[in-house]
Amino acid sequence: MDAVVAACALVAQADGWVTPQERKRMIERMRESASIRFFGPHEVIVGFEAMTMRFDRDLDDGEATAEAAIAQLRGQPGASRLLIETACSVAEADGGFDAEERAALLRMCELLDVDPAQYDLVPGDGGRR
Repeated sequence: MDAVVAACALVAQADGWVTPQERKRMIERMRESASIRFFGPHEVIVGFEAMTMRFDRDLDDGEATAEAAIAQLRGQPGASRLLIETACSVAEADGGFDAEERAALLRMCELLDVDPAQYDLVPGDGGRR
């Protein structure tokens, strides 16, 4: 849960602010995930708020903390896929998928050693996102 929440916070913060739609989408995705939903929405929200406050206090520390949590899933294909798909969903929640969010997602793929083309994140991907 911590890694997925960190990824959601990282992508939501990428453009400088977290929208209510991004927060709502993260909670919805957590409820839909069989492997995460047993944590409950309260724990997810508390973790997300703690991570976003960390970004607010010190952007570099927030990014480093989020990246360290995300990197713990490296070598776990199923968990990595869930993380990237959830983060993509959060990025799209506010109606946009901007360059900063795409860069954050590409960094996550790098940390997890996942091919970003699987998620249509690379140039020439047809512009799906």
